[in-house]
Amino acid sequence: MSQAEKIRVGIIGPSWWVNYWHLPALLNHPHAQITAVCGTKSRDESEAREKYGENVRVFTDMETMFESVPLDAVVVCTPNDLHHPATMAALSRGLHVICEKPLAMNTAQAKEMAETAHAAGVLGMANFPYRDNPNVSEFRRLVAEGYAGRILHVSGQYHGGFGLNRAPGWRGLTERSGSGILGDLGSHLIDLARFVTGDEFSSVCAHTLTVLHDIEGVSDGIELVRTENPRTGPRNDDSCAFLAEFASGAQGIFHTSWVAYQGAYAQHQDIEVYGSLGRLHFVANHSGTRLRGQKNGMKRWETLAVEGVVPPDDGNDSEDYFRPGRQDSTGTTYRWLEAIHAGETKITPDLEDGWKAQQVIDAVLKASAERRWVPVG
Repeated sequence: MSQAEKIRVGIIGPSWWVNYWHLPALLNHPHAQITAVCGTKSRDESEAREKYGENVRVFTDMETMFESVPLDAVVVCTPNDLHHPATMAALSRGLHVICEKPLAMNTAQAKEMAETAHAAGVLGMANFPYRDNPNVSEFRRLVAEGYAGRILHVSGQYHGGFGLNRAPGWRGLTERSGSGILGDLGSHLIDLARFVTGDEFSSVCAHTLTVLHDIEGVSDGIELVRTENPRTGPRNDDSCAFLAEFASGAQGIFHTSWVAYQGAYAQHQDIEVYGSLGRLHFVANHSGTRLRGQKNGMKRWETLAVEGVVPPDDGNDSEDYFRPGRQDSTGTTYRWLEAIHAGETKITPDLEDGWKAQQVIDAVLKASAERRWVPVG
């Protein structure tokens, strides 16, 4: 792609998350141009142009969008059951794709997406934005350089309390999301564990739990869980705990939940590795982010300061403390655009990373259902 050309981008599934994460990069990148937006709801053309740019066209049918507008790349930000068909439609046309997580409804779909992108020679990215937290990058570097020695144990949690206030909409319906909390927050936890350790999950044993159900009404003066969807039916899991064995032989223990009260933290990530020479500990929430370490012989933690990162509990509360990078060139969407413009052939996290995470998700669900250890992959 020449330096003067624009990357013509289509958005499939405009939503609050597109507005929050993807849109800043799409509008700020000097060579990106939003050309089309496709969603289930009709949109006023003039309002869409004001939001997405003067060149945008609005559609409610994906195939019509592909047939009507020339595109170079597509952002897929739909409910999970549409990730595979939307991504495959784009890849079959030779378009670059960034797709939300979890990548698909199952491993077979995710594998097809990853292999198709590779065969087509396009940049397929899985949107795991927490990798771009500077503390996570430093965590990975220190593990690779041997700060903690050989990794023996990995523990992690990713919690949110938002499920206590409202039902999780389509994410709580098995037919739309497939994997509930494990796909929603747990996919990030799985990817972070893979990323910082450089290791792969080999087997898992798990327990999933549906704590809340789609109930409306009042009991003893207390309003019960409100549903965002008028339908009732099979509800996905609200909480998941699982044990893991890694390819290296390291042990892992993980928990993710959207019914774990967080207060001002809103969402909270906590990952720790224990090695033969010491340990490293990463924390991130809406009040800040921190990395600390302790080597053999140290009596206290040492804070591993990373430039531009806010430590937890600084008295403020910001989404950008928890998810830094959306407004600058370090975020996933901006890096994807930059790689397309530069003609690069590889970017991470890619669709293969999404496939790897999906393998773990499927194994965890199977392990919980069958009450046994299940191999990954």
